Amino acid sequence: MNLFEPLQPPGRLPVGAGQALQPGYMLEEFEITQVLGLTSFGVLYLATHISEHTTVAIKEYLPSSLVMRNADGQLELTDPAHNEAFHRGLQSFVTEALTLSQFNHPHLLQVTCVWEANGTAYRVMPLLAGTSLLARRASRDEPASQDQLQALFDGLLGALEVLNDAGLAHGQIEPINIFMLNDEHPVLMDFDAVHHAVLSDLQQPHLDAYANPETLQQMMRSDLHALASVLHFAVSNHLPVPVRAEPLVDVLAQLKDSASALGYTPEFLSAIDEALALPAAERPASVAEFHALFAPKPQAATSVKLLKPPRRPKRPLPERPKNEYPLNSSESVLALLANFGRGPVNAPEDIEPFENPPVPTLTEEAEPSLPPLRVSLFDAMDAGEPLPQSHVGYGRLPYRPMPPIPVSRWRRLAPALGFGGLVLVCVLALGWVLTA
Repeated sequence: MNLFEPLQPPGRLPVGAGQALQPGYMLEEFEITQVLGLTSFGVLYLATHISEHTTVAIKEYLPSSLVMRNADGQLELTDPAHNEAFHRGLQSFVTEALTLSQFNHPHLLQVTCVWEANGTAYRVMPLLAGTSLLARRASRDEPASQDQLQALFDGLLGALEVLNDAGLAHGQIEPINIFMLNDEHPVLMDFDAVHHAVLSDLQQPHLDAYANPETLQQMMRSDLHALASVLHFAVSNHLPVPVRAEPLVDVLAQLKDSASALGYTPEFLSAIDEALALPAAERPASVAEFHALFAPKPQAATSVKLLKPPRRPKRPLPERPKNEYPLNSSESVLALLANFGRGPVNAPEDIEPFENPPVPTLTEEAEPSLPPLRVSLFDAMDAGEPLPQSHVGYGRLPYRPMPPIPVSRWRRLAPALGFGGLVLVCVLALGWVLTA
């Protein structure tokens, strides 16, 4: 029951809209300056501390369906039969305020003062600047980014861990009950204890969830499952269906180009889908188990031993014939210039004729150690030699007839029904002609 929602427009106010305290009313050392919010079970005021000159938020327990305010500011029951329900809700309101005052967590609602007056109870809280997650998501076209999702996940999970360590469960993890500060800092608002305490006496016997360990464990499981629903809502802008939640991959497929700019991690999104898809009996029972769903999955190390092929011995390189007439570069150039443009005549005695060293051919210097080249198939075809055949045996495939197409009974009766309808039309037409 979040009282930080804005006041409803005129004409749609609850029954107790006129029962709120007017601006200027003094509550202990606080002065009421404005009504911030109003629900069926309470009123939220903006107040100023007279001596410290600080602005705070004050919440008043006011179930409009059970009580009304008189001229003196006191609350009176509209029906004596509502006495038990009112006081049960009042006790729950005070207990919840005292419980929240014990925690000092940045993502939990803080209560600084609690007292009873005017036949009801009040509690003082810091004034938060922002709006609910429900209103924040509705005002934006694009979903939360990966960093915002991670901050929402870490903040709410830390708040639930503090409550679970104290043996408590929240019971109302919903987008309307999560207050988002202007710096995207999430704060988990008050419990749903007052709502259950009042309505349980009117509709069914009241059951204390903290008195039964099994019921408390079930509430903790429900809180963690509701947290996964809130993360899904931050992306898809709609609460997932309890039976089957739409995978976030399909939701992101509709965003097209903007999805890549949000920096989503596929492992984080798949963990949200996995947490929502778990049956009620297999849901995480603690914050540690829930956090383990979002931990990176260790990849199984597959050790494959690669067998190295045996090393073949290196063949010695064939020795090339040495040049019997070694010439340096200058001598080669002089010999080339001396014999350029001359025919087969004897060269002068002062110039030695240029003679090319004998170059062995392949046929003369064939190395017997090298294996012969493999005969190409094209060479064999040109020589008219038979081609080598690879014998591959193909067994005869078994014949399997195609299964008959199933024909429904109505399809078989269609021709008969059509023919019978035609005969009936002809008989009716003949009877109409005879009677006319």
